[in-house]
Formats: sequence, structure tokens, C-alpha cells
Amino acid sequence: MRIAEAATQINALLQEPDAARDQDYVEGRASTKLYAALCPADPHAVGVPDISVLDDPGFWRYLALRYFWDFIKWRQPEPFTNGKHMNVLDNRNARDTVLTRMYLRVASAGGIEHVEYAQRLKRATDFWQSHILNVRTASAPALVHAMVNRQETDHLVTKPLRRFAKRVNGTWTNVLLNLYDDEEATGLVDELWQDDE
Repeated sequence: MRIAEAATQINALLQEPDAARDQDYVEGRASTKLYAALCPADPHAVGVPDISVLDDPGFWRYLALRYFWDFIKWRQPEPFTNGKHMNVLDNRNARDTVLTRMYLRVASAGGIEHVEYAQRLKRATDFWQSHILNVRTASAPALVHAMVNRQETDHLVTKPLRRFAKRVNGTWTNVLLNLYDDEEATGLVDELWQDDE
């Protein structure tokens, strides 16, 4: 029942006046509802799936077909026009698969306790898909927090954001950024961000 309720809430977001202008912002808000339905604060709540099912493409296809078809088609219409809609329905490629990407967006921010990070940025498709979810940054919640905070304040456009992300990715070569706390991650992001201000 949790999933059905989340689907109703997510589909309601599509009716908001500004939804079409910033699909990624809506996806961020929808992500928090999906994640809360799949991984509520109480892991023993009724209807919570076993964590192993989250790695099953069939599970994501079922959710997509049963509950989220309209949302997925709204969010990523191109595959529906060229016959490649299965790419956005199961979890074989998290960047293309809408529901898996939504789940990972909140997970990368640290889970249910930190859902606000997944939904704060506007016009952030490139930020999330290229510079968080598709790279190791997704495994470092403190780094995600620092990057979201900084992007919200200074909003780098595509080219400087990519230069910044390249420096972050290069730092992973010698440093385990997933061990950083929020203060250390903020210091690193501030240092690496300086070059693009």
C-alpha cells in the first residue's frame, strides 16, 4: 500500500503549474516519496520490500508498469517515441532507469534522514546524473551534501561544473572521500570550487 500512496503523491506533482519547466526538480521531490515508501524510517513497517529485491530488474519493471508508467513517460518521453522504453523501466542502467535513479538519488544523499538534499536543487539534471549518480560521488553522502549546498548557493553552469567534478573525481585517486564527514567534505568542495568562481 505504501507504493500505491507514493505513486498517487508523485503523480499529483505532475499537476503543479511549474512541473513542466523543471522536470529534475520534480524528480527530486518524487525521489523522496519513492524512497520513503521503499525504505521507511521503520524497516519493520508493513509492505517494506526485502533489500535484496532492489537489485532485481523485475521488481523495478513491476513498479514502473503497475504504478509509475505515467510519471516515467512524463519524465523521460524520448524512449517511448523510439521504442526503447524498456531502458527506462528496469534497473540495468541506473542513469536511464527513472525509478532506480530516483532511489539512488536519495541513497547517495544518505537515505531517509537526508532526503532534503535530493530535492533542493532546481534545474539539476546534469548535476545529479553526470556528477553524482554516474561517478563514485554517489557513495559519499557527506560529499553529496557539500556539493548540493555549494551548487544551491553558487550554481555552476555546465562547463565549470564539469571542470569542478573532474577535480573531485581526480581526488578519489588518492583519497577515500566516502570516509569524509560533512565538515571535511565542505572544506574539500570549497577548495575545489574556488577555481570556477
